[in-house]
Amino acid sequence: MTVTQSASGAVADAIEESIRTRHMPAGERIGTKTELLERFSVAPATLNEALRILRERRIVVVKPGPKGGIFVAEQPPLSRLALEIVDLRSKGLIDANNAVEVLDGLDNQVMLDAVRHRTDADVADLEALRGELEAQWHTPGSEAVNWKLHRRIANITPNLMLRSFYQNLVDYILADGDDPTFDISGFTPDSDDRLRIHLDLIDVIVRRDEARIEEVLAAHRMVKG
Repeated sequence: MTVTQSASGAVADAIEESIRTRHMPAGERIGTKTELLERFSVAPATLNEALRILRERRIVVVKPGPKGGIFVAEQPPLSRLALEIVDLRSKGLIDANNAVEVLDGLDNQVMLDAVRHRTDADVADLEALRGELEAQWHTPGSEAVNWKLHRRIANITPNLMLRSFYQNLVDYILADGDDPTFDISGFTPDSDDRLRIHLDLIDVIVRRDEARIEEVLAAHRMVKG
């Protein structure tokens, strides 16, 4: 990476951060090239490269003419969602516990799809995860296997939007760095009850026991995650 590329990336990131933290709406004028050159004290080539990066990200649009300049672009809803999540996380307004609550709301459809659409290959993977859970439950690796199970169950759904949203929430929880506590006093992540309920999730899918989904998920919500 050259010095120019590094500087242009830093400028692009700074402009994007400013748009996000100031909650600038689509169409709001960021400034002219001259104003941005003065603001960042960079060469025109560096600014032009930064603007190219931002246009590729669909963050800004550049309009020529006397009333032109650099403006905030209209962003797709999913891009806005991602930016809002990053903003809320950076302000400490959301954490892994919030992500788990959202997962609770998605679990019913994820489990229903898993029961209806699971294949022999899915069953083989779930049985392997059963063995991992039982072997590692009372070790520091138990939570990683737990979330690996949830991610694998979500992988069965044919609804690609649901799968992506669910699995990215799991990744968010894992990347958070702190295991969720679910605001439950005395929460014990490796309790025998919690293990049994996760094994029940596997059983429901393997046996295609659609009638037990709500019962098992209700128990799952009581012990969380």
